[in-house]
Amino acid sequence: MGALEEVRDLAEAVTRRRHLNLWDVEVGGSPGRSIVRVFVEGDDGKIDLDTVAEVAEEISRGLDLRDPIPGAYTLEVSSPGLERNLRSPEHFLRSVGSTVVVKTREPLAGNSHRLDGVIAAAEGDSVRLKIGDTELDVPLDQIKSARTVFEW
Repeated sequence: MGALEEVRDLAEAVTRRRHLNLWDVEVGGSPGRSIVRVFVEGDDGKIDLDTVAEVAEEISRGLDLRDPIPGAYTLEVSSPGLERNLRSPEHFLRSVGSTVVVKTREPLAGNSHRLDGVIAAAEGDSVRLKIGDTELDVPLDQIKSARTVFEW
């Protein structure tokens, strides 16, 4: 099991115990100087700073015990924010009704690689985007990146 999977397992255990949702986990940086980012939220999509601090402390203790990250690392725990990355089918499902920017690997239906729209549905291996007056089914395996867009 790699470092990312071990961190994800630990973060899932901590968030499940606290009745929170684990949005995402990222492990990056350079060898010997890693950055571990954990994104959590409550069922209502919100989380307070005291809870973030408690989750960070618990994950930090777990990482110290398991030691899955070689060398030094920095742990960052936060909410996924208003503009959040969408990576998994669950992310898209939980974001139905949200305005998004989707970048595809190849142009779809004569469109460009960038699609701006609203997630109308997310089922199985595709996402239905409402773009203006039309709807377009986008296969998940064609999505290079996607994120929600906060509208003022």
